[in-house]
Amino acid sequence: MKKLLMTVSCSAIGVVAHAQSSITLYGLIDNGVSYVSNNRVASGAGKSNVFASSSNIVGDRWGVTGAEDLGGGLQAIFKLENGFSGTNGGLQQGGRLFGRQAWVGMSSPLGTLTLGRQYDSVVDFLAPRSLAQSFLGGLEFMHPMDNDSFGNVSRLDNAVKFASIDYSGLKFGGLYAFSNKAGGFSDNRAFSGGASYSHGPFTVSAGYMRIDRPGDGSAGALDGSSTSGDATFRASTRQVWGMGGSYAIGPVTLGLVWSASRYRDTTAAYRGSTASLMPAGMPTDLTFNNYEANVRYLVTPSWVVAASYTLTDGRYSNTSTHAKPRWNQFNLMTAYSLSKRTDVYLMAEYQHVSGASGTIFDGAFIGGSGGPSATNAQFLASAGLRVRF
Repeated sequence: MKKLLMTVSCSAIGVVAHAQSSITLYGLIDNGVSYVSNNRVASGAGKSNVFASSSNIVGDRWGVTGAEDLGGGLQAIFKLENGFSGTNGGLQQGGRLFGRQAWVGMSSPLGTLTLGRQYDSVVDFLAPRSLAQSFLGGLEFMHPMDNDSFGNVSRLDNAVKFASIDYSGLKFGGLYAFSNKAGGFSDNRAFSGGASYSHGPFTVSAGYMRIDRPGDGSAGALDGSSTSGDATFRASTRQVWGMGGSYAIGPVTLGLVWSASRYRDTTAAYRGSTASLMPAGMPTDLTFNNYEANVRYLVTPSWVVAASYTLTDGRYSNTSTHAKPRWNQFNLMTAYSLSKRTDVYLMAEYQHVSGASGTIFDGAFIGGSGGPSATNAQFLASAGLRVRF
């Protein structure tokens, strides 16, 4: 990603003679055209659709990041990152100016400490083992309803995060996000931790996250306003954990990842931009176990092919219904780089859900499809262009 660098000598303003600052402006636009085989319309019927799409693989964004050398190995650092729609230019993340990330911190020879709106440790350490969080697959490959946060859909506000340096391949970190609520310290607060280890072609990762009363109001760790997109589920407790690994064999990288998500006393789940409510007066316990196998093949330095398969075993339980929905999703994509900053891609996904009848999960739903299917199957295909700057 080509970066615009501006270096300013702090001696010019009489601070520290040898201190320097750097500021980097960067961004990405991912736009395309998509086809979905079945979207449920207001009448309940299913209709196919061809539509202009954006952020098929990664979210459109622009941002600025910077660092100031304080001497002795210390740096003051910051990042401000805006999310927008490439099809209409509108703000994402509920209209926030810097809805993707907004933090400031310090880096040292031992690690970094940052404060602000940030990603949790599951996203930092575990999700990279999946094609759901990468420049190959991305948002359309994420697991059902992004139940394990692998799709980078949600961020945590009021967060304090530590990330270690690389200790001969070992990295670790943790995060705590405050509720900011007087008299309700644990109401909509979050904490997480994770680690990864790399040695030669092999990488293994693990992560954990817990949020108490996620999405309860807009002032806590997870913004629950209907337009923010942060709270994909409303529940009394949300927990995610898992582990995964990858192994590179020449131009081929093989990956396996497992994640488990637990939602206690769930009242709603977002499927697209619409909240599907649990039956009135029946808080529901939900569990998801996601098993993903993936492969990436660098055919040439400019041409890559990637594929993945995810099996998601679910449990849905309240006073009237006990169900075991199961999702099978197959994903395939190819991308060709026209330059270091520009590539074109073609991707396709097929999802089939069973055992979901009588629950809010009745009907397949692929991320980025625009909404659930009227049947238990859905197919989505996208072609697009990405430009980084």
